[in-house]
Amino acid sequence: MSQSSTALQTGISWILRVGVFLSVIFASSGLILDYARTGSSTLCLSGPGCDVWRVSGGKFFDFAFATIGNLLNGVSAVGLVSLGVVILMFTPYFRIAAAVVYYSVERDWKYVGITSIVFVLITVALLTF
Repeated sequence: MSQSSTALQTGISWILRVGVFLSVIFASSGLILDYARTGSSTLCLSGPGCDVWRVSGGKFFDFAFATIGNLLNGVSAVGLVSLGVVILMFTPYFRIAAAVVYYSVERDWKYVGITSIVFVLITVALLTF
């Protein structure tokens, strides 16, 4: 195994670690912020004193872009929790993209093809569902 191969494998493993870590940080921050504002351990999604959070459509990319857009308008508890969910959902997506790069560098065309098919299927699923 070459040195670049080991570096790529390490990079792929770090994608998973950092993605999960950031997801937990953002979701926890949102829950703590909501608890500080409402005094309740239940995330407040609607009603007096709650963040109003609406996303039209059921597609994941719509949800991801709406989450980022809502957070650009101001930080909210629900926005932070939603960002944690978006990061958690994108973590394996980026891992698969990194695997395609890894197998390309290794010139393992069989696995380039397999991971590319998986990447396309997940992309289609995220775009349509």
